[in-house]
Amino acid sequence: YDIALHMKTSTEVGGDYYDFFLQDDGSMYVVCGDATGHGLNAGMMVSITKAGLYGSNFDTPASTTSRLNKTIKAIDLGTTRMSLNMAKLKDGEIDFTSAGMPPAYLYRKDTKEVDEILVPGLPLGSMKKADFDLHSFHLDTNDAIVLISDGLPECVNHDGEMLDYEAVRDCIKDNGDKSAQGILESLIKLGDEWMSGLMNDDDITLVVIKKK
Repeated sequence: YDIALHMKTSTEVGGDYYDFFLQDDGSMYVVCGDATGHGLNAGMMVSITKAGLYGSNFDTPASTTSRLNKTIKAIDLGTTRMSLNMAKLKDGEIDFTSAGMPPAYLYRKDTKEVDEILVPGLPLGSMKKADFDLHSFHLDTNDAIVLISDGLPECVNHDGEMLDYEAVRDCIKDNGDKSAQGILESLIKLGDEWMSGLMNDDDITLVVIKKK
């Protein structure tokens, strides 16, 4: 896999999170998360999430997310929640689940189209007993999956207008033939040009994975 990453926090302590967990069977778990708000409480939530995942038994994204939810709920940081996308990649297959995150984007090399993968689910810490749906996809050579937090699509310009998710999807479609780093740089440029010198109000995180 060809992988590129970007995180731009809005304050000194960010509330976004990404991570990778390689497994003995050759699979790789990829996580992209977004804690409520930013600052100290959000940073604490990221630390709890990371600790919970590093001590977790990875079997499927859905069951792993369910166990993590129970851990976060038990610690109880008040109204702070953790939204999370989790994908398992192995031999070109993707198992994917979501807990209150923006959609993931799946670029198809053959059709040059982008599928929006939006899986309903409550953010982690909302309810002790929560189920998470599992969706499976296949990646062909030069297909790509893009995981994002809401910081990029919800960034605003000088007129207070939000960039929105359609612009993000169109950017991935227009640049999907590029390398993972090329796709990433096109998304960063999209946000920078839209904000035109403004500081992002929320953390921006991008994870681009392209199958070689």
